[in-house]
Amino acid sequence: MRIGTLLKTLVCVGSVTAYPNFKDILPNGNEVPHPCKANYVWHGVGHNKPLGGGSRNQFGLDFKAAGLSWTPELCRKDSDGDGRTNGEELGDPDCVWKQGNLPSRLTDITHPGVCTLSDGSICNADKGWIDCQVEDGLKNCNVMKEPETLNTTIRFPQTAVPAEETTYSCMIFNLPSDQDYHLVAYEPYIDNEMVMHHLLVYGCDPNEAPVPDEQLNTVTKCDMGAGGSCNKLIGLWAVGFSGYCIDGPMGFRFGQSGFKQAALEFHWNNPQLIADWKDSSGVTLYYTPKLRANDAAILQTGQSYIEIPPGQQSYTVVGKCYSECSRKLIQEPINIFWAINHMHYLGHEMSIQVYRDGVFYTELTNDAIYNYDSPVENKYLTAIQVLPGDEIVTTCKFKSLSRPKTTFYGDATSDEMCFGFMAFYPAANMPFSTCIAWKDISACNLWLQQEHNNCKWSDFIFVNVNETKRVKDEVMTNCKPFGNCLSECKATLQVLFAEHPCMKGDVYELIKQMAMQWNNTEMLRFIVAVDSCKAEMAADLYLQNLQNNKTNGSYRLDGISSLLVSMIVYMMMN
Repeated sequence: MRIGTLLKTLVCVGSVTAYPNFKDILPNGNEVPHPCKANYVWHGVGHNKPLGGGSRNQFGLDFKAAGLSWTPELCRKDSDGDGRTNGEELGDPDCVWKQGNLPSRLTDITHPGVCTLSDGSICNADKGWIDCQVEDGLKNCNVMKEPETLNTTIRFPQTAVPAEETTYSCMIFNLPSDQDYHLVAYEPYIDNEMVMHHLLVYGCDPNEAPVPDEQLNTVTKCDMGAGGSCNKLIGLWAVGFSGYCIDGPMGFRFGQSGFKQAALEFHWNNPQLIADWKDSSGVTLYYTPKLRANDAAILQTGQSYIEIPPGQQSYTVVGKCYSECSRKLIQEPINIFWAINHMHYLGHEMSIQVYRDGVFYTELTNDAIYNYDSPVENKYLTAIQVLPGDEIVTTCKFKSLSRPKTTFYGDATSDEMCFGFMAFYPAANMPFSTCIAWKDISACNLWLQQEHNNCKWSDFIFVNVNETKRVKDEVMTNCKPFGNCLSECKATLQVLFAEHPCMKGDVYELIKQMAMQWNNTEMLRFIVAVDSCKAEMAADLYLQNLQNNKTNGSYRLDGISSLLVSMIVYMMMN
């Protein structure tokens, strides 16, 4: 067994010394925003440092005097002197909140320890210790200063940001291709820090037809992932991250024998739905003709099925890149030299571990206290070798104490994610750059071959010929969307559920989720038609099982139970 923590150096964007559980005994304690940095949370609410530790602000002093508890007296105080009580700032204006309950207000939370005027500006008394500067560039990156290093800055043209909470926009551009280069560093250029959530750079498959010139440098709406052949991640930035400097025997190859085009993906976050914002952010790429010994690549792991119940102190989600998957994806031993975790605001703990032959081998990341806006880079003095067949387990823990509803996987910051990113060399000829689970389904067949248990689920959604057309036509002919369960529909579905691989269990649930995520109107009509009979068929099966148990003598279905079941069936049908 190998102890990975002895072989790696953690480079932290910020150190966390606060007591995170104190936030749980304050109303909306996990949701207090930075007063002048959009998309940042002030984790150490009672401290002068956003991540906690060190000297206390006035609210922290008052909190200590109150016995480190939320009391009516502390609630009614105005610790920072800005004219609003601590309760008003934290969403408990009536001072009635008790731990374990939701506060009366979950929005418009402000900092009880920072004096803020009605226009959002910080009072003069606090300006001396509040840092409003957003970190948006690399420091002490020697490879950027080498004489051979070149650079180019790619930016969106000045573009209107839609008045929508979440927008993904993409732009494809040409890379220098007069010879081969290695990308050795990248840093963001953030034009509008109020809306920028993250940006990604994807290399476009050089074996596919290039994007025509007339379509280049044009901003278009897109989904997560630039799409098409532009799916090899080579650069990323998120809030709190300054970019990356690759110091070692590797680089991302582009040019004559590498990527010739790349896509820039933006995630704009505009929860206030402001209509007049614009943005022209981008990224500066540093590259060298002095090629290094190895080509690098990035592998993504995690879980894409997330349903976090409200009011949870800690809820765990696990995504496994199973042995059979890594054996297909990783063609030869790879050396991981960098890794980073990614969740959203509910995330509070995350790790990525490697198992070999069923036994724990090492860990790649371990954020015991995860902060979305203060990501921890994991760089290794000695690269960690991962072999074909190793199992990579990504574990995410979420805290949903201030959420009144279930939180799902999604692309908005109010949704959640559970992803790990690992940079490695050599860049083997991997058929896919992700090993992301959906529930417990084998990720390699699911995403690489788009198949599971003999169901070509992607074809089932998008292709309407041959066997797929037959199934869809049968359902749409015999079933009534949004209507009652027809007898002919039930008969059709009984055969399909029993015989067709795409209509069984988790595969059908996956098809439903993907159809909704991709907004496939035809498939959504098909799903509604199928679901018109699912409740009644489930009730039929339940009654049949009860009757079988009665016949076998293991259960007696008396008149009261029969009446109860009949009422349940009636409610399910109506």
